[in-house]
Amino acid sequence: MKNVVILGASGFVGYEVIRMCLMHSEINIIALSANRAAGESPNLDKMQDNQKASLKYQKLDEINFNDVDYIFNCLPNKNLYKIINLFNNRVRLIDLSTDFRLDKPDDYLTWYGFQHDNLKLVDEFQYGLTEIYRDKIKVSKHIANPGCYATSVLMPLIELVKNDLIDTDSIIVDSKSGYSGAGKTNDPQSLMLEVKETIKTYGVGDHKHIAEINQELSRNINNKVEIFFSANLIPVERGILSNIYVELKNSSHKEVHETLSMRFKNEPFIEIMPLDTFPSTKDVIGTNNLVIGVKKGYKDNKICIVSALDNLVKGAAGQAIQNFNVMNEFEETKGIINE
Repeated sequence: MKNVVILGASGFVGYEVIRMCLMHSEINIIALSANRAAGESPNLDKMQDNQKASLKYQKLDEINFNDVDYIFNCLPNKNLYKIINLFNNRVRLIDLSTDFRLDKPDDYLTWYGFQHDNLKLVDEFQYGLTEIYRDKIKVSKHIANPGCYATSVLMPLIELVKNDLIDTDSIIVDSKSGYSGAGKTNDPQSLMLEVKETIKTYGVGDHKHIAEINQELSRNINNKVEIFFSANLIPVERGILSNIYVELKNSSHKEVHETLSMRFKNEPFIEIMPLDTFPSTKDVIGTNNLVIGVKKGYKDNKICIVSALDNLVKGAAGQAIQNFNVMNEFEETKGIINE
């Protein structure tokens, strides 16, 4: 059994991490941090009466980390890098914020708007796109869990750029997300009213997830890649749908589809739909699945790849648990699919 603390446990993502940890036979939750909800218990049907009595939110400075094996960090961005030195060197971290995703020091100020004070620790964090970096995750001390939009974009594109099947100079991504992606620090009622009967575009060309998408695509071909990305807030609670528009490079849309199908055929959480069909968010809500569709555009050299996932699960908590399983050589579906 691994002793686990969940930081920022009262938010949308924290709720999902708690739920999955309670389903996991190798995890013992010893503390939940949530300063504003301190003293309250999580409202989870999965919890037994004895767990409800013992599992209460605590203020961060009330938690004893001496016997902790793992920390899942669900605090808002720009928090973990300030407090990471509070934890003993034995603790392993799975960070669901942006604080340790980028390699270059200047990128934290450019993309995230803060001067990173703990850059010496960045090298201890492996970018945690599970199906792509599984072997590295297995031997890493800490994990920087990918962003939700980034997961939806990188999962299909990395394999295609590695195989030189698409033009990396003309990638355009238009993504839609439910309002839960904004986090619980924003009032849920206000967010619902903001998107009711409307769609709102934001982050055009400057969304924070662009940095990690560019970084990981560039890493996989040893050449600079910069995508054009925009995000849209839609009137649903959860789910991400990314439309990825690319130009082919000495390939066909059938070859792209076959490459993705072969690459992910043995992955329990990745599904490639039949050629010329697309997923919807209803296909993935509440699951750790990422579903991909491929279709030719109006010209033979242009295609659309559509990627769908649940932003709170595969885009956050589910991938974090998946990475925890890889780090401990547990069955990868443990705690994610009911045992």
